[in-house]
Amino acid sequence: MVEVKILGISGSHRNGATDYCVKEALRAAEEVPGIKTEFVSLRGKKLSHCIHCDNCIRKGELCTIKDDFQEIQDKFLEADGYIIGTPVYQMSATPLLQDFFSRLRPTYLVYPGHFSNRVGGAIATGGTRHGGQEMALLVIKNFFHTYEILVTGGPGGNYCGACVWTKDKKEEGAKEDTIGMEKVVGLGRRVAEIALTLKAGRQWLTDQGVEFAKQKLWFVNRRD
Repeated sequence: MVEVKILGISGSHRNGATDYCVKEALRAAEEVPGIKTEFVSLRGKKLSHCIHCDNCIRKGELCTIKDDFQEIQDKFLEADGYIIGTPVYQMSATPLLQDFFSRLRPTYLVYPGHFSNRVGGAIATGGTRHGGQEMALLVIKNFFHTYEILVTGGPGGNYCGACVWTKDKKEEGAKEDTIGMEKVVGLGRRVAEIALTLKAGRQWLTDQGVEFAKQKLWFVNRRD
């Protein structure tokens, strides 16, 4: 059986509901045979803003800003699936998570097609029942779409991911939202199942002699 790695990322600035939910999703993922997981919190990490220097385009290089980003980038490149969580900030994801997303830009330019056989799922936690969780999920899903990562919302009823109502009680609040946590667990397992299917299926096809087309850089003929 192929070995599959699921990377969980929390974009929260504090150790609370979002960290807890991502970890619970990873625990559910580990119930699928062949799955290994790793959790990364962006809390306290030095992640500079993308300054749009375009070195990634002009030189074909990964991000040239040196900080804590590179270590997480390596984990992201190695993973077969992703579970990304954020608390809701003004009906959106945290600036911390969006900085991380922006810094990943060079990866799909330097390694075109690298993420096309990956899958991702999203989790959003909010202090109020209708506090913008689905809008925050959309930010994460749009990131996945941009990088060619396939997206799953989870099992039936998880139309766009897992929404958790914390009542601003951090981990305890998340635990009390039994419906939300049911969706978190379902999302974790679904991401694992799909990641395993994608990797095993591609390996089988490769063994059968199927050759996959190499993707070209989309911007090559559009440079100024």
